[in-house]
Amino acid sequence: MTSSSLLSSLTHSLDGRKHVARACAGFALLALSCTPLAAQTLKPGDLSPFEVVFEVGNNLITAGTASLLLEKNDDTWRYSLTTKPRGVFKLAGKGNISEVSTFRTVESDDELLLQPQTYQFRQDKERRRAVDATFDWDEKYINHVYRGNEVKDTFTDPVLDRLTVTLLIMNALRHDFEQTELPIFDTGRIKAVEFIESGTESLKTPLGDIETIKVMNRNASGGSRETTTWFAPTLDYLPVKIEHRKRGELVARLSLIRLKNEQSDIEIGGDAPETN
Repeated sequence: MTSSSLLSSLTHSLDGRKHVARACAGFALLALSCTPLAAQTLKPGDLSPFEVVFEVGNNLITAGTASLLLEKNDDTWRYSLTTKPRGVFKLAGKGNISEVSTFRTVESDDELLLQPQTYQFRQDKERRRAVDATFDWDEKYINHVYRGNEVKDTFTDPVLDRLTVTLLIMNALRHDFEQTELPIFDTGRIKAVEFIESGTESLKTPLGDIETIKVMNRNASGGSRETTTWFAPTLDYLPVKIEHRKRGELVARLSLIRLKNEQSDIEIGGDAPETN
């Protein structure tokens, strides 16, 4: 899973506050050359429903929670992200954020392609940030509304939205993934994005030592921002930690505190998400 959607969502909710910006800054994506189609494929059985909750903060503070839910209804998958600021960040008044992506899987040469159908972004009291997009796979275009403007973008290679790409990277690690470039629909436009596997690391957690695989991403045009995600093969390749750095300094960390999938139902630690 990449951290792009998670961290940027919380950043939006806390936008406009200097002390908040230091704690949870935005982040970017990396683009190099690779083969988009090869990495867009999954194997049958790779996807399964799950629900995970992350605590978001840095070395000094806790800013809120981010909850991911993947569920299936007939032939359509629904993938949602809900971020909730906490404490002083909640008092900043930016409110909760909701992102929802629906997608289908299409068989191609004994593999699967993820095909987003719709993508929606909402932030409390911030209507100008709302995004609504629909994907037409026959004609290969995306209709979307952003900041009140309706736009039609065409695409050639299989395209993902910024939520579904997290599933693709998570599952690509099952099949000797090293790096890939993908076109991603994000914040009203299509971006070229590359993800690079950058080694393994054993993390000390309340569950004990967990072996992880690290995946790094950063902006294609350079810049000072970089994000690293630690995926745990023993937890069905779900991420247990995500860090965003700017000019080498940590500005935001996501730490897994709850996990429920077909293999596990555990609470690692941290505070429970707020319900209101």
